Amino acid sequence: MLMHSSLPTVLIPVLCSISFLAAQTFPMSIEEPFNAYSFIGPGLPNYGIAEGSIFTILGTNLSEFTASQGVPLQGSFMGVTIDVAVGSATVQAIPYFVSSGEIRAILPSKTPVGDGTLTLTSGGQTASAPIHVVQSAFGLLALSDPGAAVVQNSSQGGESLSQANAANPGEYLTLWGSGLGPVTGDETQYQTQSNMTSVPIEVDIGGMSATVTYRGRSIYPGLDQINVIVPPGVPGCYVSVVVVAGGVPSNFATIPVASTGRTCSDTGLIPVTADEYRTLLGLDNVKLGMISVGTLATSDATGTATMDSAYAVLQEYSGNEFTSVGFLLQASLGSCIVFYGAGPPPYFQWTSPAQLNAGPRINLDGPDGSLMLTPNYPGYAEAVGASPPIVPASGGVFTFSNGAGGPDVGPFTANLSASLANPLVWTNRSIITAVDRANSQLITWTGGMPGSYVSIFGYSHARESSPLADGSGLYTYFTCSAPVSAGQFTVPAVVLESLLPSGTVLSEGLPPAGNGYLYVVNGISQQFSAPGLDLGLLSFSTGIGISVPFN
Repeated sequence: MLMHSSLPTVLIPVLCSISFLAAQTFPMSIEEPFNAYSFIGPGLPNYGIAEGSIFTILGTNLSEFTASQGVPLQGSFMGVTIDVAVGSATVQAIPYFVSSGEIRAILPSKTPVGDGTLTLTSGGQTASAPIHVVQSAFGLLALSDPGAAVVQNSSQGGESLSQANAANPGEYLTLWGSGLGPVTGDETQYQTQSNMTSVPIEVDIGGMSATVTYRGRSIYPGLDQINVIVPPGVPGCYVSVVVVAGGVPSNFATIPVASTGRTCSDTGLIPVTADEYRTLLGLDNVKLGMISVGTLATSDATGTATMDSAYAVLQEYSGNEFTSVGFLLQASLGSCIVFYGAGPPPYFQWTSPAQLNAGPRINLDGPDGSLMLTPNYPGYAEAVGASPPIVPASGGVFTFSNGAGGPDVGPFTANLSASLANPLVWTNRSIITAVDRANSQLITWTGGMPGSYVSIFGYSHARESSPLADGSGLYTYFTCSAPVSAGQFTVPAVVLESLLPSGTVLSEGLPPAGNGYLYVVNGISQQFSAPGLDLGLLSFSTGIGISVPFN
């Protein structure tokens, strides 16, 4: 078991530069702090700033300088002092990094658990915000939310994981983050590593409990290190990882795992072989097109509404963007991920990469009708409210074309065949009248398209007056994947525990948001070719959702 690994440069700020800003002329304002690695904010069920953890404060005019410091750390840095008062105790947080809009600091381990007040003093100004202190609330370091975890393979000399350098079952991995719990000693100095056996911890990889060989501080104050062994039977490019410390789930992230070799693949979700994937991963930029058509029936107290829809997203990704879970927002088979947003579905996050122009429209001809998809950033979609039924009960052949094409993507015609002769039936739907967030939830089905996959996803939310002016509030989502041949999938309790309970109210005066929704969807995917694209994917899905409370 390797306790010490060389540290990736993204982990800890070091004293490298100091820049001076113009004298502050506007009042300082700060927001409630959050874990620097999980980004789990106030109002979420797994929110809290753990004793001894690194946290982030966002705001305006927080510091006249942009600077970071290395160990040994100063308690007051560049004129910034952070006092935290809980009950009758007041402690001083230890800054790692200060700037006008963001500060990162360590909450001392001796801070009492409970609700208190954080007071920031800088440049002759003072501002305060509430703080919720807990014993443990781990944040897992990842490149995005959700996204690839920053993980090193200790069995391979500490090399960083990537989709071209995936882990294999049985290998030792090092995870990084903050929030395992308090330690003793001076937290301004380098730390002595010690296994924190008093902290109950579980690390789930691909829905399976992984063996933990070390959990505790790294040599850096506030920064935690967890060593685990990759369990068998969890291959994929987006295998989920979540840490439960002291009974509190962390944020969800993903890692690549290959049964053999070092290039991962998700052939059960997308028809791309490991060799094809290796070629894509060798490109500086990947031009990707995804075109989808589907039908979804949603049932609630008012009845059942069915919507046929289609969209096309054609984008150029950098290497990091392509390997992020963001382009699929779908976990590997057997895995689940949880993520958060400030708005209702659709919840895909395709706004960062550069958009590709495939012409003024993409035409879709289906067995029961046609749609004309026009630019509707991001991508192409039909006009709002203009979704005539185009998916018959038996499925059929759907043809996509873009005429003369555009400056980025040339002309193409692609056919997608989807037979619903043996449709998927959600067999235990009628007995799910509520989702118990403290326990796992079994989903069963029969039938389904041969060789397809099943997505189980859902969301719950709470209204709040900010950040959205319309009060639509904060949404918590989850998505899981399974092969259709499995016939069932159990959504783990750690997933459901991370969702907002129905009836949560985040802002005074706003009514509860009501029930959440649970969906079971059958999907298939196939490749298509188009001039200008490195990879084209067509997908078809059909599913049903129900309105249920998340209790």
